[in-house]
Amino acid sequence: MRLRFRFKGRALDMKIGLKIKTLRKQQHMTLEQLAQKSRLSTGVLSQLERDISTPRVTTLQKLSKTFGVTMSSLFSDDHLPNDGHKDREKESRNSGFIAVVRKQQRKKVFMPWGTTMEMLCPDLHHKVEFMYLIYPPGTKVEERYDHEGEECGLVLEGTFAGVVGDQEIILEAGDSVYYDSSISHRWENNGDKEARAIWVTTPPWL
Repeated sequence: MRLRFRFKGRALDMKIGLKIKTLRKQQHMTLEQLAQKSRLSTGVLSQLERDISTPRVTTLQKLSKTFGVTMSSLFSDDHLPNDGHKDREKESRNSGFIAVVRKQQRKKVFMPWGTTMEMLCPDLHHKVEFMYLIYPPGTKVEERYDHEGEECGLVLEGTFAGVVGDQEIILEAGDSVYYDSSISHRWENNGDKEARAIWVTTPPWL
């Protein structure tokens, strides 16, 4: 499956299967060993590595945890400026950290279900994930997902239809929401107009 990543206005097509296979080999794991550690079947992993199936969010979470990387690194390119993030984290703690992200410099992640996520933060190696979300009309998300932390969002345009736990939520322009990210959740755009929102998650889950 191809995911698209854009950096400084430059779109890159990347096969996530190749990234998974590369990480597995870098960590000297066989497909069977990865299956055992990630609790995913060898059949599922084989299909992912050959890019003949689309990974679920929960699958990406398991793989990122097994590899010890962020989920976003599974669909980012090695030459993008994500290396050395531990040094930047240490530097930011010791000397303060200030970053300005210009509109034309935003990194963009294109999710499998059609959502575009523009990063308003410089990277995902700090304590907060700060995103500008764009949901095309009719965006459907089949699965719910959950992860550590908390998140909140403010709708700028359109309507977001969400499920958080057992509660169904409709958010329109100007509405906001705040919830525990460990509660299973998903957000869709069931309308015929594009929906946009600002979303903050801590710690980052991508």
